[in-house]
Amino acid sequence: MSLKYWILIMFVIAVCSRSSAQFCSRSYVDGKWISEGDCGGAEMMSEIMRDLQRRSEEEKKWIIFQRRIKGNVDFYRGWNDYEKGFGNRDGDFWLGLEELHEMTNDGNMELEINMITKDTGIHWVAKYSHFRVGPASDNYRLHVSGHSGNATYDGLAYHNGQQFSTKDADHDGSSWTNCASLYEGGWWFDSLCGSNLNGNFNNTQGRGIQWEGLPALLQFSDMKLRKRL
Repeated sequence: MSLKYWILIMFVIAVCSRSSAQFCSRSYVDGKWISEGDCGGAEMMSEIMRDLQRRSEEEKKWIIFQRRIKGNVDFYRGWNDYEKGFGNRDGDFWLGLEELHEMTNDGNMELEINMITKDTGIHWVAKYSHFRVGPASDNYRLHVSGHSGNATYDGLAYHNGQQFSTKDADHDGSSWTNCASLYEGGWWFDSLCGSNLNGNFNNTQGRGIQWEGLPALLQFSDMKLRKRL
């Protein structure tokens, strides 16, 4: 459960404790519930607690497979690393292409991407109702659709249908360069770049972690998936 929900829970407990001395009883009379005393606050607190529990359960269903937050993990890596995964799951990491394929192969997964821009600190979200990564035999081709969110530019549209590329395995659509080398990170590149969340964390010259249409480079990103609801 995330920190914000723990804070809310502690607040609810405090309010409920303060109200516990107040008299409240309910009885079932003639086909309806009759309340005596101040039951409104207790009912409201119960509803909040149920909502918090529901939100917590929903969060547990998400699987984070990419995160950039500290910049202390090198993402300019070769094919084997991107296939198997690397980094620390408590910080910056990439889960691994083979595991992504296995988790999404049934075609019933959705994707959510969270991003924070460096200069503004604004939280941006891009959601996709369909997300699938193909097999190794097809170089983990990206299949994604159903974009929504306040990151209104579809940063994966340009990369949809593309194979994954790294600095030592060039599968992009460019005939003049290896985009993974140019943009310093493995991604589903075509000949150019509509997004690249695996770029150089500290680079500010168009090769950092970025999402087309946002007003600045990013200081945070995570990518997560779950079964489509």
